Amino acid sequence: MSGFELNTSIANLRDLRASDLGAYDAIYLGDIYCRLYEANFLERPDDLREGIRILREQGKRPYVATYAAPRNDFLPRIQKTLEVAATAGAEAVEIHNLGVLKIAHDQFPGLPVHVGGFANVYTDAGVEVLRGFGAVRFTPNYELSLDEIREIVTTCQAPMELLVHGKMPLGVSDYCFLLEYEEKWGIKCPDLCQKDLFLKQGDWAMKSVGKGILSGKDVCMLEHLPRLLADGHRHFRIETLSESPEYRREVAGVYREALGRAADAPFDLDTGWWNVVRAHARIGVCNGFYFGKSGMDYAGIRPEAVGSLLTISPSAQ
Repeated sequence: MSGFELNTSIANLRDLRASDLGAYDAIYLGDIYCRLYEANFLERPDDLREGIRILREQGKRPYVATYAAPRNDFLPRIQKTLEVAATAGAEAVEIHNLGVLKIAHDQFPGLPVHVGGFANVYTDAGVEVLRGFGAVRFTPNYELSLDEIREIVTTCQAPMELLVHGKMPLGVSDYCFLLEYEEKWGIKCPDLCQKDLFLKQGDWAMKSVGKGILSGKDVCMLEHLPRLLADGHRHFRIETLSESPEYRREVAGVYREALGRAADAPFDLDTGWWNVVRAHARIGVCNGFYFGKSGMDYAGIRPEAVGSLLTISPSAQ
């Protein structure tokens, strides 16, 4: 099997320093949802430089995120973020917005661009347009199936980055509805959105990270890694922006080991992997939209291996 990249995202210097990143190859720095998120790398140029330095010292590839839904008043700060990324040694910047993409292309032409999941990449035609502005890697829209993604790759031979585990990004808002609960809960911004907050009705659930909405269930593609590799994918993300250092370390350890075995036939699934996933999936697991079904469904090769992961745990009620 040829090499692969396993990456994740971290919001601030505190979380970076608290995390064991041994199983990762690359890290995206910054919270893409909110400028008020505690000590957000995207609002602190000095912290961002230090984060890039730490990652390079650890032998990791430092990537820099940018906001998913920027407004005009964001642009000076985003420009500064791009400048720090270009001068401090970041290996790429992730961009979700066409205007920001043009700024990066015009002012920082040597900085590789990864197109993020909120850029709405649905077609090979869209990929080609973004390539014209210097994009070199693409996260397809989360609603696309694996078959649709394969069609894009077949047509334009573009490297894709796929979410293989963690909460699936669903949306971003300019308004944080959690602020309405500051008085009731006695928790103020920016601490409010760092709690585990799930919006639930029946078996349906989503996780709120303030201005961002994520799936309540964890996307889990552990059983399907051989197919992803067979389709030519080599860039994989474990989404841990709103997770603990333990989640970040332990889930990555599972996927690092599993990817190392995924080219073998047969692909032997370790029961211990499921135990780790079970310990961290508070609401359960799903496959997102990868198989053309509801984003909350799970289609396993061996469903019996997942067991109670398919139910909502009492602690998440």
